[in-house]
Parts: sequence; structure tokens; C-alpha cells
Amino acid sequence: MHRHQVSKSETSCRPAPFFKRVFLNMLPKSWQELLDALTLESNSIDTFNRISSVKLQEDIIDICINEKRYRDKLLNWIIFTQSNAKWVKSASRASKFRREGNEKFKKCDNAGSLALYTQSVVNAPRDSEELSLALANRSAALFHLGAYKECLQDISLALQSDYPTSLHYKLHVRRGQCLAELNRPKEQIEALQSAQKCLELVKDMPLCKKASLKRDIETALAKASSQLSVDSTQNTFDGSEPFQIPVPTYGENERFAYASIALDLRYSEGKGRHVIANRDVKMGDILFVERPYAFVVLPAQYKAHCHNCCRTYVSPIPCWECTMVLYCSEACRQESWDQYHQWECHGGLELLHSIGIAHLGLRVILKAGPLPKLKGSYMKLQKSLPQLEDTYGDKEDNYRAVYHLMPHLEDMQHQDLFQYAMTACMLTLYLSQCTDYFKEEANSLSPADLLQDRKSVLCLVGGVILRHIAQLVCNGHAITKLDISQPENENQEVLMERQVRIATAIYPSASMMNHSCDPNIINSFYNQYLIVRACKDIHEGEEVFNCYGPHFRHMSSPERKDILRSQYFFYCNCRPCSLSGQEDFHERFSALLCLECSGPLLQSSDSAHHMTCSDCGHRQSFSSLAGATFKAHALFNEGSMALDMGDMKEAVKKFEACWNLRQRCLYRSHKDLSACGDQVAKCYSMLGDYGRSVECLLRCLPAVEEQFGCNSIEVANELQKISDVMMCDVSQHGQGSAAYLEKHKKATEFVQRAKQILELHYGLWNTGLQDILDKEQQLKQMKM
Repeated sequence: MHRHQVSKSETSCRPAPFFKRVFLNMLPKSWQELLDALTLESNSIDTFNRISSVKLQEDIIDICINEKRYRDKLLNWIIFTQSNAKWVKSASRASKFRREGNEKFKKCDNAGSLALYTQSVVNAPRDSEELSLALANRSAALFHLGAYKECLQDISLALQSDYPTSLHYKLHVRRGQCLAELNRPKEQIEALQSAQKCLELVKDMPLCKKASLKRDIETALAKASSQLSVDSTQNTFDGSEPFQIPVPTYGENERFAYASIALDLRYSEGKGRHVIANRDVKMGDILFVERPYAFVVLPAQYKAHCHNCCRTYVSPIPCWECTMVLYCSEACRQESWDQYHQWECHGGLELLHSIGIAHLGLRVILKAGPLPKLKGSYMKLQKSLPQLEDTYGDKEDNYRAVYHLMPHLEDMQHQDLFQYAMTACMLTLYLSQCTDYFKEEANSLSPADLLQDRKSVLCLVGGVILRHIAQLVCNGHAITKLDISQPENENQEVLMERQVRIATAIYPSASMMNHSCDPNIINSFYNQYLIVRACKDIHEGEEVFNCYGPHFRHMSSPERKDILRSQYFFYCNCRPCSLSGQEDFHERFSALLCLECSGPLLQSSDSAHHMTCSDCGHRQSFSSLAGATFKAHALFNEGSMALDMGDMKEAVKKFEACWNLRQRCLYRSHKDLSACGDQVAKCYSMLGDYGRSVECLLRCLPAVEEQFGCNSIEVANELQKISDVMMCDVSQHGQGSAAYLEKHKKATEFVQRAKQILELHYGLWNTGLQDILDKEQQLKQMKM
């Protein structure tokens, strides 16, 4: 987990004319630049000392928000970002996208028309005829793409909008066609009967056309009726999850929300709150299945994931008011509006996108409820001691657990604390000046009390936002998904895999696990849900450890300790950080070759010209080895240039020469040696020589196993890649031949091993596991 910055992203804004004349030249280009400017100014007026001298979070906000020079600049920034009108809907834009979609649809480009119809839906004003037309047209594209569930949803939404009455029969007919495909004849009959009634009401239609439509509907009705009499059972459409969300192994813990009953939450002075196994836990057991208290989808993922539940979608439903956020269903749209989006809409997201993880800090207080409820919760929480509570967390309202996460305000550097406070002040001013968040509170006060109360309420809200921003620096989780991209060109048949960050979330129960650089759990995600599994056997009484990012297999000890001290405010003394000999583990994979035992040759602290083998202790000069590495590096660059130019034969020649040279001077698991072997395999695959490609990949596999562990995701990903090439190799041999059977057997073994690792870590929703199960079926069919 890398340190979260308040933000360093730039915004692209178009100020209103009056603002452009007065302020544009005075404002920085990004929120981070403004923070840096305010920090520099504050350092000269000694604000740092003032805010570090107070203990309460609302007192910090009081100092910052009531300083006129700060407040004016923050308000100017809010005006600047709010002046962007990209969020405004437009009937003319919606009509333009729909017409373009119609042209694609006429050419049978259903995917292209779907994208344009979706743009039309997003831009169409609420309850307008333009919205209904866009939805109806999109339903046609969805039907032809076989997305029947989404087609039915669009038909329903179009009928709820201002869709022309004379065209209702068309949607009912299409609805009947969808239901026929879904084998739901009873509902199909109802839809067709509705189509008949609507067709009768159409006046301006040639009689011959109406008669033809009637006959078509009657034929469809007869077919549906016969189907219903043959099969009285039918599928029911409930829009439920495609996969069942798992439950914790051994059952859910009533005293520890979202955790397995196999876990206990403990407290001690040295460790703080931490998680202990109260029984033996097996590798693969599910220890947490947690829904986040709040999360924020990254702006780059808005067009692919629901703003409210993080699901992917085919045909999103837009916000009623703005063009920026999209949902997978009406239920998510309504829930989002009620809980938080009503205060983020109408241009607010333009502001919030500029502040990074602080957006989630605001989202937390919005989900905590209206301002009166937030105030009530705050007053109660001030009096409670979390380490003495009998239970932790509440699935119905988990704000208490979120609030009691450690903010570490007192541990922060003055500059960081000031910038977080400025961000909290700006968000508080945004809520006050640009939304009705404070309206209910103001209506409950008399005019005499309103002015006096306003200052304290602003400081309370700002202080709570500051607390949550500070908590997220240590406790924010990145929601990730495995992305499987298509080959770079048509000649390459191996898919590329990478983890993509989708959103940032807060999981208070899982946050109770302490850190280890060698954790005994692994995290995965199903939409917004965090699923924590044991990746090792954990004995009764042992602590359950998460990894906050710095893993001993990925990062050197000094790097890990520096990150943990600067972001998480503790000095790590976990097993890899404490055991002698562990400090050079990461160095093995950038080591030279010991000529005595072929072990890793590492730099000696007592000599500038000699290195020492970590395995056998042999000392040797490294000058000749260093010269060979430089020559190998030049060959690698030449191979990369040839590859970029499309000269595969020259590329493989250079890469093989590099690989051979590196094997004589680098440790067998050196990352550069593996990278070169991977490039050789890639070239052979692109040349269609899959047998040689497999040989190269198999030679690289032990290095991945040594660095990341035999049951690691990295090994599973490598096995996925190898099995892809193996299947291509199998298909090049005659079915039933000895070579075919031998290669088929080998490919099956590797697919099975990858499956075992992925099943250990993930569920069926994981795209990597789905892919390996598909390959398993393909191999079974290839053997028939």
C-alpha cells in the first residue's frame, strides 16, 4: 500500500467570465499546488506551531477556517472548480449521439451503436422524451447483443419516461422477444397482450401495416401459449448477483462484524487492537467478508463501474441531474442519491476529483447521515473508549467502528497536518456554500442562535472530515480487479494480465489486523466486498497479519521500514525485519553469480572490489562479471529495438545472446535474467514456435517461485501464461499422436496447478480463475 497523497492531479476547468478576469491568473493549476503555496505562506506566519499546540481536531479547523487569507483562497478555488459545466445535461447533445447511434445500428454495428446510445442516455435531461427515445433505441442494440436483462431494464425505464404513446407497442413486442429468449412464457404472454392493446390505440398507421403487426403478435402469442402448456416451470428474473458472495469459514462472528467466528479482537498496550485466531485455521479459510463503510470509484473507472456498488455494467443508468456518475441499476442510483450523491452532484465532483483520497473522507461523513445525526454520533463517540468495548462493528451502522480508527494526527509532520486541515476546511466550505447540507441544522435553530452555532458546527464538521482524511492515510484500501487485456497484435495469442485499481475504500474490521512484511492472509475483492483468506496455516493463539504494502518479497528491508515509519508511524519488528539474513532476501534477485556454487553474489561492506556469496561465503572480484552485464544490457536494448521494428528473427537473436551471457554472470533468479527469458519466449510465440516458447517460460518459472513463493498469485499468473502457450503448442500437433498426448498431459498439469492456487486465493468471480476453468474445459474437449 503506497502512501496516499491529498492529491497531485490537475483539473481542466473553464471559469465563468467574471471569475476568469479577476482570479484565473492568481490561482495555481492544481489543488496540490494551492496547498503547497498555502503551506509556504503558513510557514512564514507560524501557523504550524499554532495547530500543533492544540489537541482537538475541531480546534485545528477553527484556527485554519477563521483565517481570512486562507478562507478567501479556499472559496476562490471552490468557485474556480464549480465554474466547469461539464456535468450539465443537454437535449441537443443527447439527440446528436442518438442520431449517430442510429447510423451505426443501420450498419449492424450493435456494439458501436450501444456506446453512442449510452452517451445519449447520459446527456438526456431527466424524464424528457429524448431520454425515453435513447433508452428505447439502446434496448434494441442490447437485444441484438443478447443482453436481455439489460434490454428489459431499458424498456422499463423508457416506458416510465416520456416515450411516445404511439410507439409503446414496439417496446412491448421487444419485451416479449426478450422474455421468449429467457424462457419465461407467462410474462411473454402478458407483454404481447400489452402490445396488442397499445397497437389498437394507434390511429395514424396504414391498415395493412397494422394488420400485419397484429398477425405477428398473434403468432407469437400462440407460440408462447403452447410453450407455457408444455413447460409450466420457468426461470425467474430477479437481477441477483451472478455469483454468491461467500461467508466466513466457521460462521459469522456476532462480536466482531464481518469476521469469522474463528477470530477474536484483542487489545494490548504494545500491539493496540489486533486479531488472534482462537482455533487452528487452514490455508484457504475465509476470515473476513466485509462490505466497506464507504468507497469512492476512481474517476478513470466511472465509465466501467457502478458509482454505488462497484459492479461492472453493460448499459449504465446515469444520475438524474449530472452526466458524471453511472449506476448498474435504479436501486443503486436511488441509494447513492439518498446517502451521499445529492451533496456531490451539480458540479461538486469536479472539485472532489482534485483532492484525491480526501474525497473518501467527505464520503464517510455523508454516509454517516444528515448533520443532526452526525452531531449526535460525535457527542456519543467522544465519551467511548474503543479498546474496552465488548463488540466491534455493526453491519447496520458501522460509523462507530470507522470513527475509532486511529488518525495519528499527533504523529504527523506539521506540513502534512496543515495540508490535511486545509483540505478539510475547503470541503467544509463547499458543503456550506454550495449544498444544503447545513440547511436542516439551520432550520432547527432560532435566528438568535443560528449565527453563534454556525461557527461551532462548521468546526465540528471540518474536524470530523480532518479525522477521516488522516485515518485514510493509514487505513485506506485500494479495491483492485484483474484486467486481462487482448494480445498486442493478431499474431500473439498470449493474453496479458495486470491488477487495476478501481476504487478506494474503508474497511474498519479488516483494518484491525496488524502489519507483517510476511503476512498470513491475502486480500481479494468481489465488487465492493473485501474477502480475506488465510494464505498459510494459522495456529490457535497466533496473530493474523495483513501486509500494508511493503512485502518482504517485493521490497528491501530499508525501503519497507522507511514507508512504514513515514506513513503508518511505527517501526516494524516483524519476522522478516527481525531475523538475521532476511535483510538480503530482496537483494538475491539483483545479484551477480558466484562462480564457486552458483549462488547469489552480494556487495561486501568491507570491500569496494570484492563481493561475497550469500550461500557459501566465497569472496571474489566482480569486475569481469560487471563488464559482462553491461554487454548483456546493450544486447537487450538491441533486441527491444528489433522487436519494436517488427523484426522478430533479429529480436530473438539478440535476446538469446543476451540471455546466454546473463546466465554466465547473473544469479539464476536475477530479475534481468527472467525478463530476458520472457522476451525470448514472447518472440518465439509471435513467430508461432510455441514449443520453444514453452521451454523458455519453464526455465524462468523457478525464479518466480523462489522470489514469490510456490503458492503465490505471481506463480499462478506465470502458470496462466505458460498454459496459454502450451495449448497453442498442443493444437499444432495431430490429435492422438504421441506428441499431442504428451503435450496435452503437460498443459493439463499446469492448468490444474494454476487452478489450485487461484481457488486458494479467489472465488469464481475472479477473471483469472474463470479463464483457467475455461481452459480446463477446452483441454477436456481437445482430448475427445
